[in-house]
Amino acid sequence: MRTVADLANGIDQQPPTEPHGSSHSDNPVMHVPSRVLYGGRQGAPLALIAATAAVTLLFASTPFLITPLSEHYGISEGFAGSISVAQVGAFAAVNFIFPRLLRPSGKLLRVAAISLVILNLLSVFAGLYAVLLVLRVLAGAAAGTMTWLTWSNAMKRKSSMSSIAATGPMTALLAAPLMALISGWGDQAIYATLAIAAVPAAVLWAPVAGRKRAKGVISGSRSNRILLASLFALTFFGSSLFINQTIVARDIHGLTAFTSSIAFSMNAAGAIAGARLSTRIRYPGWFLASIGPAAVLTVIGPTWMFYVGMTWWGFAFWVGVPGVLQMLVDRSLEPSERAGDAQGVMALGRAFGPALGGAFVDAGALVALAVTSATGIAIAGTSVIGVKEGREHLPPTDDRTIDQHE
Repeated sequence: MRTVADLANGIDQQPPTEPHGSSHSDNPVMHVPSRVLYGGRQGAPLALIAATAAVTLLFASTPFLITPLSEHYGISEGFAGSISVAQVGAFAAVNFIFPRLLRPSGKLLRVAAISLVILNLLSVFAGLYAVLLVLRVLAGAAAGTMTWLTWSNAMKRKSSMSSIAATGPMTALLAAPLMALISGWGDQAIYATLAIAAVPAAVLWAPVAGRKRAKGVISGSRSNRILLASLFALTFFGSSLFINQTIVARDIHGLTAFTSSIAFSMNAAGAIAGARLSTRIRYPGWFLASIGPAAVLTVIGPTWMFYVGMTWWGFAFWVGVPGVLQMLVDRSLEPSERAGDAQGVMALGRAFGPALGGAFVDAGALVALAVTSATGIAIAGTSVIGVKEGREHLPPTDDRTIDQHE
């Protein structure tokens, strides 16, 4: 999903010609989420499935680490959220940089997986929070490398891609209650579990191969830039609240870690259902904008709305995002060009959003955080609506939607 092909010039054209017998509706880049429920039937190399599961578990554990880290290291819960900034920031950087510097290989995948096992084990014994942050930066880089290599390989085979696509949401569905239970023994128990979970990826072998991403000129579509900014805002403001939902559940709704984890599992279940329906949605922006009210209601609504809001959040996100990715492709010079950019900006949003959320948490302003997060998400969704409406009335070559001179 993160490969970028050689591009001949810097202007938008009509959607690129597909190989004989294919169409945009068959584009695996855009329809990975819609195959979630069908994954695993024909199978991908087990090493790639294991790598995807290990990385998913790593990020799914983060909300359940906030309180144990605060208690273990004597820091505020808001500052404990910096663990997410460290991991996801490195994850995003690797996915922007490594494909341009390194050639994909099975050896590199194994080195990254072994590194993740070691870094998770070292995190168990980190005596200082500063040391832990350095370890999690490196762990995020290892996870980013594994994800890049996994998708580089999966892009080549539809059967492999469906299996990889299924692994993430299914792992997240089960990970929430598991991490909630383990968090009762502290952050060290979670990191030990993450180390064990990464072992299969370290010992199994996958025939990963490819070439370095070539330099190219990116499509100058102005509307695509708006969509990329919207995806960044969606994940930036969304992660600022989402990463702190266990605190919302505890402080506002009086829920235990395990009962709140059910909401995270429902979020994953909603994501699976939404992904399957995504190909039928013509106006994704409306669903993305609807996450805003749902996010607010998880905080200011009754307890049952915490569960409903989290479920709708997962559903609407995965209904909407694939449609935005397709909109990016429609004004790109090559189908995978902007898809890679989209993954990068969303990762950056997830990296820096928790820093914003941490500031609100330390100020004891969970309601203000919810309102801020919801507003940012709603604006992102509205921007997508605006781009969609604008494109409905303008041809692909109109200079109001593309930059003809870049």
